[in-house]
Amino acid sequence: MSEQVSTGQDQPGQENAGRYAERLFPAPVDHGIAQPDRAVSTVERGTDTVAYNDPAGRWYEGGGRVGEKAVESIVVYPPTRGLVTQGDPFEPVKIGILVDMDLGQLLSDWVDSTILAVEDALNEGVYDRPVEIRTVDARGLPRENYLKVRRGYQQLVDDGCVVVLGPMISDNSLNLQDTANRTGVSCIGWTGSVKFAGDYCFTVANGDIPTESVMGANWCAQQGHTKVGFFWEKGSSGDHYSDFFRTAAQQVGVEIVKEVSLGPNPKGLQQHLETMRAQGAEAIVYMGYGYSTFHFAAAFKALDWDPPRFMGTAFMFYSNSNAWAEGLEGWHGVDQLGEDGANPNYEAMVRRFEARFGRVTRNVVVALGYDTARAAIHGIANAAIPTPEQVRLGLEKIKWMPCTNGGPGAYITFAPYDHRGYKGDFLTIRELRGGELHFRGYYRPQWPSNTTSPLLAPQPKPIDAGGVTQG
Repeated sequence: MSEQVSTGQDQPGQENAGRYAERLFPAPVDHGIAQPDRAVSTVERGTDTVAYNDPAGRWYEGGGRVGEKAVESIVVYPPTRGLVTQGDPFEPVKIGILVDMDLGQLLSDWVDSTILAVEDALNEGVYDRPVEIRTVDARGLPRENYLKVRRGYQQLVDDGCVVVLGPMISDNSLNLQDTANRTGVSCIGWTGSVKFAGDYCFTVANGDIPTESVMGANWCAQQGHTKVGFFWEKGSSGDHYSDFFRTAAQQVGVEIVKEVSLGPNPKGLQQHLETMRAQGAEAIVYMGYGYSTFHFAAAFKALDWDPPRFMGTAFMFYSNSNAWAEGLEGWHGVDQLGEDGANPNYEAMVRRFEARFGRVTRNVVVALGYDTARAAIHGIANAAIPTPEQVRLGLEKIKWMPCTNGGPGAYITFAPYDHRGYKGDFLTIRELRGGELHFRGYYRPQWPSNTTSPLLAPQPKPIDAGGVTQG
C-alpha cells in the first residue's frame, strides 16, 4: 500500500490540515455617529448621574452626587468635514482616567470636563482621529491598599492607553512613580508634591506643597499674626509641609507656639487647640492632605473659639460634599480659581460646559479636569505617532497653553526635565465665611526690601562745622 504524499494544496473533498491566522485583536468599530461639523461622543454624559445638585445652591459645590459611577469607555469622534475615510475605520487613541479616591459629588464634573476638553480640541482641529476615554476606579492610599492603584494603572496600560490622567492624591502619585516610569506611559497627576518626578511623570497640579506652606507663613505675617499653632499631616510629603512652613515662618517673624503632626484620622484636636489658645496662638495653620480638616469644626465649636486660620489646598475639599464645605467654615485656604470673572478661559469654558451638558457647575475640579485633558490631547497631537514614548515627547512640546484654572496670567508649559505644568497665577487665596466663598487675592510675594530698605528711610540732613543743620 503506497503512502499518500501531501502536495500542500487542498484537494477536492480533502480536509485542509493547515491553520489560518485570524485577527489577534478585534477589528476597530465605527459607531457611525460622526458628524460633519462638530465632534460627538458616544455618551450624553460621563457618569450614571441623572439628577445633579441644585444649580441654585452654592456655586462652588460639586455638580454630581455621592456614589456616582463613571462610564467605563467613551469614544469621541472628530468632525468629518465631509471626508469619507477609505478602508477600515481608525481605531481611537486611548486616554486613561485613574480614579484613586472617593470624589464625593465631583466625579461627573471631572469626567464631563474631560469629554468637553477632547471635543473642543477635535473641533479646533488639534487632532483628527477618534479618542477613547477609559476610566478605572482603583482607590488606594490613604484609606485603602497601595496595590489597588498600581493595578488600576497597569490595567489602563494593558488596555492601550498612551497617557493617564490622575492620580490625584500625593501618596498615590508617589506610589505610582516607579510604575509610570517602568511602563513608559505618561502619568499626568494632580499631586502638589515636588517629589513626583521622572521621564513619564507630569503634573497639572492641584497645588504646590512647599509653596502652600510658604504662603501660609506669609499670610500670617501679612495679617499681623506673630504667634501660631501649627498642624501638619503625616504622609509622603508631610516633611515638605512641615519643613517649609517652619523655615518660612522663621524668615517672616512668625513664632510657632505649638506644633502637632496628625494622621488621616486625627485624635485629640480639641485638646491641642485648647493648649494652643492658652499658649497665646493668634492664628491656626493646617498643612496636609485634607482628611483631617472635617474634624476641626466640631473642636472649634466645643471651645467656642473662632480664630483666624489658614490651610493649604486641602481647603478645596469644599466641593467634595456639602457637609465638608460646612466643616471648612471660617478658614482661609489655598485655592486655584482666579478672581471671579477675571479668567476669560474659565468663563468661556463654563458657558460651553452648560451648553454641552445642560447644567451649571463652577469649581476647581471642572477647571483641573479640563486643563489636564487638554494637556493630554495636545501631547498626543504633538507626537509623531500615537505611542507612549512619542506622547511623552509631545507633552514636552506644550508651551504657554491657556489655562481655565488660576488667574488670567496662568498657563501650562512643559519641557525636558520640567514636567510641572502650571505656571503663573495658578494659586489663589479664598475664605469660606457665612457659607460663601470669597476671593482674597493672588499670591504675589514681594521682597521685604520693597518696604524696609534703609535706602527708603529719610536720611539725616548734614550739619555744618558750626552745628547748624544745612537745608
